[in-house]
Amino acid sequence: MTNVLAIARREFGAWFDSPLAYVIVAIYVILVGGFALWFDDIFSTGVVSLRTVFFWSALFLVVLVPAVTMRLFAEEYRTGGIELLATLPIRDEELVLGKFLAAVGLVTVGILCTLGYPITLAVLGVPETSASDSSLLVRLLNEGTLDLGTVLCGYLGLIALGAALAGVGIGISALTSSQIIAFLGALLVSLFPFALGNFLDRVPVELVPLAQYLSLDYHFDNLARGVLDTRDLFFYASVAALGLHVAVYALQRRRWS
Repeated sequence: MTNVLAIARREFGAWFDSPLAYVIVAIYVILVGGFALWFDDIFSTGVVSLRTVFFWSALFLVVLVPAVTMRLFAEEYRTGGIELLATLPIRDEELVLGKFLAAVGLVTVGILCTLGYPITLAVLGVPETSASDSSLLVRLLNEGTLDLGTVLCGYLGLIALGAALAGVGIGISALTSSQIIAFLGALLVSLFPFALGNFLDRVPVELVPLAQYLSLDYHFDNLARGVLDTRDLFFYASVAALGLHVAVYALQRRRWS
């Protein structure tokens, strides 16, 4: 586990030593804010709900995560850094898991940067007739109309979705030395199962249950509604594990060749 944490710290620090992390996180926050405020205007609906913010946050994770993971192995192949790593006493599983934790960490930072929306909605959701002598925190907990349980489940769902997409991105990055191919491959592989839930009406009836289960958006929608179902979390964990397994296999195959 020491090697895994060391690799994770190295990768995570490398992102913030360059402008890459700041650019990626800033673009993600701007996209989520722009679409949530411009197309849906969450502050003018009169309803204290984060469903719109969660939808755009989940959708743009499909773009953010491939941008984060595309360089993790593709860049190592291009620069020859993978040969140096091969000489170190690090197992392939540790290398993959360390990079995965770093990617999930950066994705989590981006997700947490959207916390301004629930905080603002929670404040706006306090009725104006609340007792003025009560502290704001007490008023938020007792008088606020924003369901904190739904907020927590939604953010847990975003992190779980981000972890699943990170696993997929790392698996594809380990298969190529081109960052562009790694990005586009992860984007396409992630976008199809995410969009699948919106086209269930075109799926044969007998295949609808399977299509629902394979849809990334379907599982996230459950969590965004405040329904904490371990089956949804297990699904995301399985997707991430499959992607990491592909990455380990790609590294081992490279060693054998």
